[in-house]
Amino acid sequence: MLALPLAVQEQKQDPPIPADTTIQTTASGLQYSVLAAGGPGPRPKMGDKVRVHYTGWLPGGKMFDSSRERGEPAEFVLGQVIQGWNEGLQLMAPGARFKFTIPYALGYGERGFPPDIPGKSTLIFDVELLAVIAMPQFRPARPDAQKSCASGLKYEALVAGEGGTPGPEDVYEFEYALFNTSGKLLDCSEMRDGATKARLSDLQIPFFREALPLMQAGAHYRFEVPPSLAFGERPMSPDLPGGSVTVWELKLKRLVKPLPVPAFRVSPPDKLQKTASGLQYEVLQPGTGATPARGAKVTVHYAGWLLDGTLFDSSYGRGEPSEFRLGEVIDGWNEGLALMQEGAVYQFTIPAQLAYGPEGSPPVIGPNQTLVFLVQLIQVQK
Repeated sequence: MLALPLAVQEQKQDPPIPADTTIQTTASGLQYSVLAAGGPGPRPKMGDKVRVHYTGWLPGGKMFDSSRERGEPAEFVLGQVIQGWNEGLQLMAPGARFKFTIPYALGYGERGFPPDIPGKSTLIFDVELLAVIAMPQFRPARPDAQKSCASGLKYEALVAGEGGTPGPEDVYEFEYALFNTSGKLLDCSEMRDGATKARLSDLQIPFFREALPLMQAGAHYRFEVPPSLAFGERPMSPDLPGGSVTVWELKLKRLVKPLPVPAFRVSPPDKLQKTASGLQYEVLQPGTGATPARGAKVTVHYAGWLLDGTLFDSSYGRGEPSEFRLGEVIDGWNEGLALMQEGAVYQFTIPAQLAYGPEGSPPVIGPNQTLVFLVQLIQVQK
């Protein structure tokens, strides 16, 4: 008997919409049912970041989106999603699971969100609130606690810190919050990817280079920063016009000592292997562990050079290995790491078409440049 064509084989069914418990309706028309009450933690406020799992359906049962299907929770800031979510999530505590029925006026309106959500669509969501990441709050200065620098920088210690004093080549791991003088939060580590890790020489804003050496590991300081040490006369947004004094808070989490960077070397031609794409590699040390598949999270140490030996990036210099998912880096890395096993050390020679191509990565990597990377694969996570 012939196998059925793929097109007529049974397709995966969408998960069913959960049944309501007691339906409650807010003044806006948002309906919700509490599927699980959650814990005693604080409810999110507008501006807070939340981490959720969710599934969304149209009323007929067709699923149009699901973080659960993708296998990873979603993160976003309240105030940056549809009104039904902004309102509904503020009713939840961490660990809670709610069913929301959202009228189109609180969803995607008359236009919808083509092609999956027609205009004037009621939306149904099953949402689990996994975590609330509260945003920093503005605090006024305490003039009696402030100190001043010759540059015009003012600072006060909120927490003194008790770790070591920074060295000239140390890597600083710190969190920041930026406010205007009216107290509006403009940027912070919580809005981005967490703490910043950098040497002073890598930091572009002059304020960081003056402020961080004033602190010890574990310290938390508040700063009032003149425009000359921050953004100058350049307008950054309607909330931060040119020539603005800015208010910052820095938390110096720790100091990391840099590791020695391996010396640049050219792979001998007789040691190089070449793939069909043009990627060349030399096995310096074979591995014995797992080989990463696309999408796997890997932990690596690496150093990258131009062909003339100019170092342009290195995890060794930052004192700690790097983590990323295979598929989210340049093609030469995606292909090369898939050849390695845990514990392996390879040197790759990556042609421009598998790296940064004709655009390069200014200011160090020019157009159409071949790159050399030494890579140690430390760990593969599923």
